[in-house]
Amino acid sequence: MSKLGIFDVAVRYGKVPALSDVTFTVEEGERLFISGPNGAGKSSLLKAICGAVATAHGRIEVDGVVLNGRTPEAIARLGLTMVPEGREIFGTLTVEENLRVGTGIRRDKAVIETDIDEIYQSFPILKERRNANAGALSGGQQQMLAIGRGLMTNPKLMLVDEPSLGLAPNIVDQVYETLVNLQNDRGLTLIIVEQSSARAARVGGRMLLLRGGAVVGDGDAAKFAESDLLKEAYFGQDQAEDAI
Repeated sequence: MSKLGIFDVAVRYGKVPALSDVTFTVEEGERLFISGPNGAGKSSLLKAICGAVATAHGRIEVDGVVLNGRTPEAIARLGLTMVPEGREIFGTLTVEENLRVGTGIRRDKAVIETDIDEIYQSFPILKERRNANAGALSGGQQQMLAIGRGLMTNPKLMLVDEPSLGLAPNIVDQVYETLVNLQNDRGLTLIIVEQSSARAARVGGRMLLLRGGAVVGDGDAAKFAESDLLKEAYFGQDQAEDAI
């Protein structure tokens, strides 16, 4: 059984289609990058998985459990968490208060302190600034905090929307290195929306290409970075041929 199953899923905003008949599966422990041009449906796909937007039709499953119609909180209790684009940290709360927001759905209260210590080990700057208001952190530090808060829900499947957005390359390197280490240490299944195919190729994993709300490619990220499939996904076949 796959960790995540997406079967014939469509999402619409009013009469405007965002996703059309999307189907794919993700195995436990896999790292999947989702890429494509603006408006391809990448964020809509993640929001549909976590229950933030409703599907028009189709089926979404985690460990064989159907997610359609469940609230985001109920889905989170199944071991799924999302780090949204823009981070959405609580600026007036401290770093540690933000981390503890992620523990609200947990029943294993006894191990929360251990998990917070592990987050601080992964992101030492957060420990240094644990009593600072989160709004005073740099963009990179806020991204680390958003990832840490997501991990505090104790997930098995983690969705990360544009972790490199607006960050300096060296900070992006640090964020990705920590994400990969955390995935390996915790046995996470990781799904990342990432515009940079070069970044995805360096990190390594599988890539799903979206264009116009549909899947137009699925395979190894490094191979996609070397092929014309990315050009076709971003510009269409005719424009991609003109660009060669």
